[in-house]
Amino acid sequence: MKAFVKGFVLTFAAALLAAGPALADGGIYVPPGAKAETLTECGACHTPFSPQTHRMIDWRGIMADLADHMGEDAQLPEKIRADIEAYLLANASDGPNTRSEK
Repeated sequence: MKAFVKGFVLTFAAALLAAGPALADGGIYVPPGAKAETLTECGACHTPFSPQTHRMIDWRGIMADLADHMGEDAQLPEKIRADIEAYLLANASDGPNTRSEK
């Protein structure tokens, strides 16, 4: 039984360490590949903006109204939309990955 518990604890710890880099400093989970999804999906219709060009609140507004995005219906499957939003929020001008320490 001790071997099972030790194995479980080691496996759980390894999983946490592997997931760590995906968490932005502010706790926003950014799925692997979210940046590539952003470039692919947004770049299909226009030059993708750098996430730092907008604040988090602005990105939330943009991602909440993809049915009327620049006059077009740019709705995405929910998983892809959520992945892109997480990437944009984590790297927004006021996001956890871009905030400067004062």
